[in-house]
Amino acid sequence: MTTVYETASSVYRQGMTWTRISREILPCRPSALWAPLADFTRWPDWDPDLSSVELHGPAAVGSTGFLVPNGFRGRVHSRVAEPFTITSLAEHREIAFRQPIPLGAMELVLTLTEVDDGTEFVQKVTFGGPMRAVMVAVIGGDVVKHFDVKCARLVELATAQTEHDT
Repeated sequence: MTTVYETASSVYRQGMTWTRISREILPCRPSALWAPLADFTRWPDWDPDLSSVELHGPAAVGSTGFLVPNGFRGRVHSRVAEPFTITSLAEHREIAFRQPIPLGAMELVLTLTEVDDGTEFVQKVTFGGPMRAVMVAVIGGDVVKHFDVKCARLVELATAQTEHDT
């Protein structure tokens, strides 16, 4: 079976920020997608750009954690990056975190909105600060470029969990 996703993207460039919004309609309910999204340690199961994610305590607004990108970027990130902070966590609806970058921050917001034929999954990535262009070139492009892979893997995980639960 082939699943067709609706995709739309937008780019905003204002002053010291770069924002990219990607969205797809996934053929699952928000509750099915929530399990792999809310378990930060499982993010590498669906995000091809990550090798590991660790939380410093339970997932809650204000909690911190550390993510490690794949490859060379991950080795550098592991040595120099500060922890991310969860800025929003609304069950079955939204997860957001803020990752400090040199002289600024990356903000990632993932939202789930139930629609007639499934769930609209939206990823909003914003880089701010004077180093934003460098950070977009180093990691931002991949965060956006691999959105379709993330969506397909989330659907696989949600479907497998739903089948396991029944």
